[in-house]
Amino acid sequence: MKKNEIIAMRNELLDRLAEEFQDSYIPAVRSESEDPEAPGVVRAILDRIGGDEGDGEGVIGEFFFTPMSSEDDQVHLFNAMLTISDQIPEDNLPAFFEAMSYINFHIPLGCFSYDKDHTYFCFRLSVSIPIGFDKEAIYGLMNAAAANAANVADTYIPMLTKVAENKFSVDEVMDVLGGRRA
Repeated sequence: MKKNEIIAMRNELLDRLAEEFQDSYIPAVRSESEDPEAPGVVRAILDRIGGDEGDGEGVIGEFFFTPMSSEDDQVHLFNAMLTISDQIPEDNLPAFFEAMSYINFHIPLGCFSYDKDHTYFCFRLSVSIPIGFDKEAIYGLMNAAAANAANVADTYIPMLTKVAENKFSVDEVMDVLGGRRA
């Protein structure tokens, strides 16, 4: 498959993802990229991530393919990034970073990160999908990556938020994770 055909297929798959979000009553839009080599981004507002009974955080989900580096690429790199807008008090950053590193060690895929300059933290999951897979298989793996990102974030955001608010200690995070600090 030629590079322009792969880009066209990625565009079609991202359009489908945005439509599926909208069909599930999740506000979503697909924006075009200024780079003709990149198919753009699907942005969705995912409600109630990391909360019980509707009290979770509103999270911005961004779903996109990393642009191809050459005609010889063997995989699609599909990314799901969930951004949680939270400013963390400076005094709580050391505990937050420590808790985040322990959580990142324990989760089977993806990772949390914090951008101190822009005051948000996010969860990012990237998956490699073989170029040779048919369109339905690729879409299935995209869907699985998006769902896995939401599920992992949903599980760990409450702990990180509580650590950021100084309502939960790193030791308590370790107890939940099933391991003690050395």
